[in-house]
Formats: sequence, structure tokens, C-alpha cells
Amino acid sequence: MHYMRMKKIFFLGLLSLLAFMACDKNEEGDIKDTIGEVSIENLPVMDCSTSTQPLTTILTSHLLKIPYTWWENQFLDGIMYARLDYSKCNISEEQKALLDKKLNCSTTHGSYTNLIEGNVDLIIASRYSSRDENELAQQKNVKLLQKPIAKDAFAFIVNSQNIVKDLTVEQIRKIYTGEITNWKEVGGNDAPINAYIRDANSGSQEKMETMVMEGLDMIKSEELITHGMSGPYFQLRFDVNGISYSPYYYYNIMAANYQNGVSAIKINGISPDNISNGSYPFISEIYTAIRADEPSNSLAHKIYDYLTTSNAAPIITESGYIPLK
Repeated sequence: MHYMRMKKIFFLGLLSLLAFMACDKNEEGDIKDTIGEVSIENLPVMDCSTSTQPLTTILTSHLLKIPYTWWENQFLDGIMYARLDYSKCNISEEQKALLDKKLNCSTTHGSYTNLIEGNVDLIIASRYSSRDENELAQQKNVKLLQKPIAKDAFAFIVNSQNIVKDLTVEQIRKIYTGEITNWKEVGGNDAPINAYIRDANSGSQEKMETMVMEGLDMIKSEELITHGMSGPYFQLRFDVNGISYSPYYYYNIMAANYQNGVSAIKINGISPDNISNGSYPFISEIYTAIRADEPSNSLAHKIYDYLTTSNAAPIITESGYIPLK
């Protein structure tokens, strides 16, 4: 087994041990001291981005005192997710079915759309709402409350056999505007650059357009569009001349098994794991959101308030994200 994969699985195992305390036992700094009693029946309906699925599950684990475990989704070639471990608690099949309906993972755009349309009560997303989502909210006469709760990095990934391990911000922008088209122009082999992009309205594509490109017109090629969080990883494992982008959390935690063939590169000489010190050029934030008309005494509003305070830092750390200072 690859060393990095072993290291990552060991790390995830240590995190999940914190949840195996058994149901109904109180923890120091218990969430219910702030939020009150939470049950499967009164738990708000929640949604999330693909990359924030572990955080949403771990939060639910603490809210309900149901342990969780990490598991590899074999249909997605070993992508790691967190899931509640019902075997540790006395929960009926009806309660499991109800909880499954209350925990959704509809992608970033899907979760915002569900929140705006009133299908869910609270979301944890990889970014702030997009232009299209804000337009939908305006059409529906809905206002959102959104606050950052954690930090992540926006990473650029290549095939591990690519000799280019470092690019500047300017080089990234020129690659994705089509000004740089060959790896030899940035110190690599004499080969065309296949610059993969994400589908419109995905969390990654919105971050790329706003945070990295800052309004510059990106290359447009249907052949280079990848779908879903794992899409870029599937492509890059077999394309030594490819480049794409991904939330660093997804790369570092959820897609750890892909590190045999896909590597995150440095930007301006700085690795994307430099999140806490703020030196990496592309540091992003994870958001939680509710509708503005959500009653202030509702459980959804209380969880929203809890997540936006330092009290939530231990849970955010446990998930593998970096808490806000």
C-alpha cells in the first residue's frame, strides 16, 4: 500500500476515534449546552457540497451522538467519505430512513438551489453563493444569511509524472486564457497543455473564475470540461500533459488514494498546505448558510450561529478543515 495512502487513512482513523464514545454520552463543551437537545426528529434538513460532506456528517455525529466512520466509495475509485455508524446506537429503520432524508449532498450549486427553494434548512458549502444563485434568490424573493466557518486552499493538480512542480499565478492565468499552450514554456517537456476545467456553477469553477482568473476570459472547450469533484482526478491519472484544479481538502483528505498518480503543485513556490499561515496565494473559505427568514429560535438558526463561532473549531478541526481565527 502506498505510504501516503496509509498515512492519510491512519489520520482519518484517528479523527473518527473521537466519535466512538457511544451514543448519549456527553462530551466536554457539549453542543447541546449551546444549541439544546437535538434528535433525529427535530434535526434540520441539511445539504452540502461534495467536499464538505465529511464536515456535515461529523457535525451531525456530534449533534446526535451517533458515531461516524470513514469509508472508501469503491464506485468512485476509493474517494473517502464520512458516514454515520448506526451499529453503535439503537436506532430504528424508520429513524435511519428519516435521517437519510435530512442529510443531503447535492453539490455546491444544488445545495444553494435547494436552500433558496425551501427544500432544505441549512447548508455547508465550499463557497459563497454564485451570480446565478443570487439571481435565483432574487427571483424567489429570498435573502440568504451566509458566513465563513473554515479555511481551505484552492489547489492546482497535475499528473505525478509531470516534471513541472511549481507555477506562478501569472503562468496559471496565461494557461487558462490560452496564452501559454506548451509545457516547455513553463519549464516542462515539449508537449501541449491540456487545461481541464470544471462544469459551470460548480464550486471549483466559481472559485477559479472569481478568485484565480479575476474576471479574465477562460479557454472554452467542451472536450476539456470535467464533471463532478472526481472528474479532474480521473482525467489526470491518465494524462501526463493535463492540469486542473480542486479544493485542497478534497485532494488531501477525500482523494488521498489518487496521490499515486495526481500531485498538487506549488504556486509562487508555496505549497497549498500553507493555509494557516496565509502564505499560499489561493486560500478560500467554507460557508454555512440559511434563509434570512429562518426563525432565530429554530434549530437551523442555532446551528448556523454555533458554526460561525469559535465553539465549532474542534469539530471543524476534526473534519480536517482549518478553523477561522
